[in-house]
Amino acid sequence: MKTLDENRREPNDDKTVYDMTFRLASERRPNTAVAMKRDSAIAPWSRWANRWIIAAIAQGALAAGATAFLLYDSQYGNPGAAKIVAGGGAGTWLTVGFLGFIIFGPLAAAVTSLFYQHLESNLRAPYTGISNVFAWLHLALMNVGVTVATWLMWIGGWRAVNFISTTGASAFCKANPTVDSCSVHVQVLGPLVTPIGFFAVIALLGAFAGGMGFIMAWRRAMKAMKASA
Repeated sequence: MKTLDENRREPNDDKTVYDMTFRLASERRPNTAVAMKRDSAIAPWSRWANRWIIAAIAQGALAAGATAFLLYDSQYGNPGAAKIVAGGGAGTWLTVGFLGFIIFGPLAAAVTSLFYQHLESNLRAPYTGISNVFAWLHLALMNVGVTVATWLMWIGGWRAVNFISTTGASAFCKANPTVDSCSVHVQVLGPLVTPIGFFAVIALLGAFAGGMGFIMAWRRAMKAMKASA
């Protein structure tokens, strides 16, 4: 009776597929279910890609909530989000903050998951040790920093124009535009500059940590490929 290894060496149409299945099954991680499935049914798995997808979903929910609020305010608010954006000036903060959140929040989180998927699944370089610490810093600092900084910005712009439309429209403020109590920059926007900058730095530190983790995982994958060549 032929052994399993002898059967695997026999030339037949299924040899390549069988060998690939056998190799992938031997390389699987303990928490990856493979059983007797062929390689086409084996789903690559990346824990960090999964975490970033969850982050993207959470960020998407925040984006949907912010959009719903701004649409409602455009219809029933005074002056309304649409007029705030169209008016420019302090309303520019709303535009920049909202668009910045959409780009660097849910969209960036979804794209980042592809990087982790490529490194952990395609290149077989799971994050361990210090690279795993960098990945946690990337996930936490990037998402917190981007969300808080951009939300402070767009909410500040919304509040600023609402402040102008009420207090700034009074006869006193029209006659005394330089008085601090009538200045939107003193009352609303000025106090937000420092916290926005602080959380922007936090987001940049998270991006830096993520880049360091990418480099470490990439180098580890390249060394493994050279060793197996």
